[in-house]
Amino acid sequence: MQPTPRRALRLTAVVASACALTGCAALTSAPAVTATSAPPIQAAPTSTFVQTPAVPNTSAPGLSNTGTNLPVVVASLIKYGQWLIANPDPSKVTTIAAPGCSAANQLIAETQSLIDQGAYVTTSTPTVTAVRWPSPSAGAAPFGDRASLDIRVSRPAEAITPRKTGKQTEVLSYLPELKSTTVRISLVRGSDKKWRFCDVSTPLDGARGDSIATLL
Repeated sequence: MQPTPRRALRLTAVVASACALTGCAALTSAPAVTATSAPPIQAAPTSTFVQTPAVPNTSAPGLSNTGTNLPVVVASLIKYGQWLIANPDPSKVTTIAAPGCSAANQLIAETQSLIDQGAYVTTSTPTVTAVRWPSPSAGAAPFGDRASLDIRVSRPAEAITPRKTGKQTEVLSYLPELKSTTVRISLVRGSDKKWRFCDVSTPLDGARGDSIATLL
């Protein structure tokens, strides 16, 4: 099965609203949720930041995967994930994906497939235009060691490139453009207080399979 990774993150505008994800005309701030066992939830950041596409044969980026500012956490996890498929190594998957979760299983399979092909992903920059958090589900559990976010994201097409060098750049295959869609990200926080991916799905797009590859 061909890997279908998604690339370096660009948060063009972080809009904390369910309407931003479901097509409502008006956008309002999502209510903060607090619990006695966790600090108050921060509002989603409104600043714009860009992460450059991952480059092969480079050192892993640092991680910002603690605390309660979940949009920043997710941005950091995505950046590391994109680096990982540009520098495939299954042994590093659990740095950003919880063991036993579908995201970890999928990313291990993807990075191993890239190694078997002698290839890496030439990343494209995805654009995130809206974020809703913490959980979009009614009656969700208080913010603790599990949380979820919905983001609306798109990205250009991407190439899977062999590691061998030559006079011309060879492309093994192309991953199609990701048109704007809603991606739901489920996170878990381990005993080390670090957030990791658990599940990634596209709840409003039944034609697309649920996989972390949608996001990276």
